[in-house]
Amino acid sequence: MIRISNYQLFSLMVLFEIGSSILFVSGIDAKQDAWIVVLLSMFVGFALMWVYTELQKKFPQENLAAIIIKILGKYLGIPLVLLYALFFLYCSTRIFRDFGEVIVTTFLVKTPLLVVLIVFMLTALYVLFLGLEVLGRTSEILLPIVLFSIISVIIMVGISGRIQLEGLSPVLANGWQPVFKEVYPKFVNSPFGEAAVFMMYWCYLDTKQPVRKISFWAISTAGLIITIIDVISICVLGVTIAGATTIPFLGVIKLINIGDIITNLDAFGIVLMFIGGFYKMILFFYGGVQAFATVFKGVDSRWIMVLSAIFVLWLSIVFEPNYPYHIWLGHKVSLPYIHNVFQTIIPPFLLLIYWFKGKDSIC
Repeated sequence: MIRISNYQLFSLMVLFEIGSSILFVSGIDAKQDAWIVVLLSMFVGFALMWVYTELQKKFPQENLAAIIIKILGKYLGIPLVLLYALFFLYCSTRIFRDFGEVIVTTFLVKTPLLVVLIVFMLTALYVLFLGLEVLGRTSEILLPIVLFSIISVIIMVGISGRIQLEGLSPVLANGWQPVFKEVYPKFVNSPFGEAAVFMMYWCYLDTKQPVRKISFWAISTAGLIITIIDVISICVLGVTIAGATTIPFLGVIKLINIGDIITNLDAFGIVLMFIGGFYKMILFFYGGVQAFATVFKGVDSRWIMVLSAIFVLWLSIVFEPNYPYHIWLGHKVSLPYIHNVFQTIIPPFLLLIYWFKGKDSIC
């Protein structure tokens, strides 16, 4: 039986939520009020998390795929589970492409993107073949390192004299409308709504009672970290540059210079971002694999992993021919429509159907 501890779940969720959020200034279209966007999105994320954990509470031994089949029945449930499996793999593909592009454009500039993605995927498959417990154990080791590194970056940027707090003013210069426009559907769905994938993992927790408590603490921790990164990026780079820069956080790290001794920490920043991206990508990927495995119970999950890995590789290269198209697809199609349906619309409806049908009628 697969089992993960409370701290491993917390570690996985925090690393997942930080994930690709560290690449961009979340809510930058709200200008200097981007940090308010993150905080408001986090509170809406609490409401979504309550729905997710309430569903899990009704079926503590089941993952999301099994929950859907139990609530809707096989004829409606299985097609929806297959759509969720494809959705999770699609999300994995987007993270996969994001971090492949980061590595190619900043670190391995002469290496073909396909080579980087293949190595990335082989590493993910190796970890997953070892088991979810191994992934959980690595996360509990790496989380303190990631948190310490982020805190160290903030301190070093401060010592370098780069932080200009006046970059955050005036607060709400254009009112609440630009803030609310960024909160939903963009940043409610990413990163906080993306925690829906953990409904595929909560059933593996040693003790089911603290699922909601752990999840709320993880959302709070990640939300505060993302807020601080937003504030630092805006205060160091300014709103205009932070919005125009491909990877603002890396731009902040490049400006660290303490007595001409501690400088050129680009590689440090790339490794830090890679860790978050790796966990987010692998958790979405394995969530999709587990959903397929729930439907096709007689098939070896390792074969499902291999076939899913080939599909993700194809999708990331062929379906998205260039990075500008990748960004456009994410902001204009994925977040407002695809993510919105699977993360903020379907789970509440599943809970309502459960309440309407009653516990006794659920098979």
